[in-house]
Amino acid sequence: MIVLQALSRLISLPTGVPIVWAMITIHVAMAGPVLAGEFADLLRAAEQGHVTAQSRLGHLYLDGRGGRQDDKEAMRWLRLAAEQGDARAQNGVGTLFDNGRGVKKNYQEAAKWFLLAANQGNALARRNLGWMYEKGQGFQKDYIKSYMWQALAERARGNKSPDRKTAPATDRVDPPCSYCAAVARKMTPNQIAQAQELVRNWQPGGP
Repeated sequence: MIVLQALSRLISLPTGVPIVWAMITIHVAMAGPVLAGEFADLLRAAEQGHVTAQSRLGHLYLDGRGGRQDDKEAMRWLRLAAEQGDARAQNGVGTLFDNGRGVKKNYQEAAKWFLLAANQGNALARRNLGWMYEKGQGFQKDYIKSYMWQALAERARGNKSPDRKTAPATDRVDPPCSYCAAVARKMTPNQIAQAQELVRNWQPGGP
């Protein structure tokens, strides 16, 4: 009912009234179940152009909760939200292209959307980029960049290791890095050192 209440208030707000509180409420409810009435309200909000509702609706179609699995509808709504800068939707669009769901499989398109989301701090998109670089999908195979993105994903997840509590902020992605373990086994110590340097110097919009 949280989604229903938030969306009902959001839709009925007069022009010019702040809607931040309602949008935050929707974000809090993003992972919750959606009943039939709530789905109708969500669809109405999405059709009115509310980005968070479009992203939420796209993920409902993507995940198939409530018997509504539809990859083409998922792509429709996720892309609308993704094109307006919603990082979670951008990762969803990348996932659909990566797996060929609702669209023809296209690793280059998947990589493009993952990168947009990753630059906004989306941890799943960063992990996806790490795997793509490790496998050579959408990019030339590059273990150094794979390690970098996995480490940045761990940073986005807020991993709390003892090293992270005491190390300077720029160094908190150095080992231990559990996300990097698989690709690190394929790398030389020099390559790992290069990857760690990339992580320390990384800025949004980087490689």
